[in-house]
Amino acid sequence: MIQVLFVILIWVIPIILVTNAYFKMDKEERQEFKNEFKQPLALFGVGLIIIGLLLAFSGIILTIEWIQHIGAIMVFISWLTTSIVNWKKGKTDFIKSAVLILLGVLGIAAYGLMITYI
Repeated sequence: MIQVLFVILIWVIPIILVTNAYFKMDKEERQEFKNEFKQPLALFGVGLIIIGLLLAFSGIILTIEWIQHIGAIMVFISWLTTSIVNWKKGKTDFIKSAVLILLGVLGIAAYGLMITYI
């Protein structure tokens, strides 16, 4: 029962905090937030990593492995997307993006080994 309460809290608290921050914004900031949120890269970058982490933590708390794995895959996809987009936009150079992608691949490989042998 306490596990369900923790899962509800980790999903509801961020929603409340974002809603509260949104209502504190002035009209111009709200419009900028809406425009930025409609961009597909924002959804693949920030949105996917947040939902992935929430799913991974929910899977860990509820001990439902497939939810945890879906969350980890979403975080990995977001990591790769953000690395490639930052390189394409010129925010990072090629070497730094390649290192970040390599770290992401190593991270998902380590995760795969961990779930296989533990």
